Amino acid sequence: MSNYATLVQDIKDWTENNGTDFANEIDRFIDNTELRLSKELINCPALARHATSSLTASDPFINKPSGLISTISLQVLASNVRKPLEYRDVGFINEYWPTRSDTGIPKFFSNWDETFYIIAPTPSSALTIEINYRERFTAINSSTTTNWLTDNAYDTLLYGALIEAAVFNKDAAQQQVYTGRYTEALQAAKNEIALKNKSSFTG
Repeated sequence: MSNYATLVQDIKDWTENNGTDFANEIDRFIDNTELRLSKELINCPALARHATSSLTASDPFINKPSGLISTISLQVLASNVRKPLEYRDVGFINEYWPTRSDTGIPKFFSNWDETFYIIAPTPSSALTIEINYRERFTAINSSTTTNWLTDNAYDTLLYGALIEAAVFNKDAAQQQVYTGRYTEALQAAKNEIALKNKSSFTG
């Protein structure tokens, strides 16, 4: 079974590099690849998350969940009824609700920055909000030795890390080879995810 230790050893074996400086960079190669795949395999069900948070009266900002890669939806919960908020860009929010001290019933949201959403109108009362989103794959290391990628898309993870390693080694030829293999493995992973999503949808 593939895990963190086998991945580290495979990276060393494929690159034929057992140097200390190289070994010290392997965790970075893996982490960069996991983050990249979190974006390129965005439809993977393993990334889907659900959280609830609270909107504070007179405060238009709400924290994003940690580890967020992309937002699926925001919904206000009131009396067991979900009211979806519509996404708009910040420019629209600023024009629609220029005076943030004014309050009302929330209708829209936008990405304010890496940490916060902005809501408009500014809520006039405390509300519960449901956030559906996608987060990055769980990072593997010597303590957390497996994740969805090691179990389901090991080749994609390996080739992605080898691309990072080739860049570190300044080996353009190997970078090209691994990029080709990564592209093929990535497409296979996407096809498998699409098939599973279709099967899940159709029952």
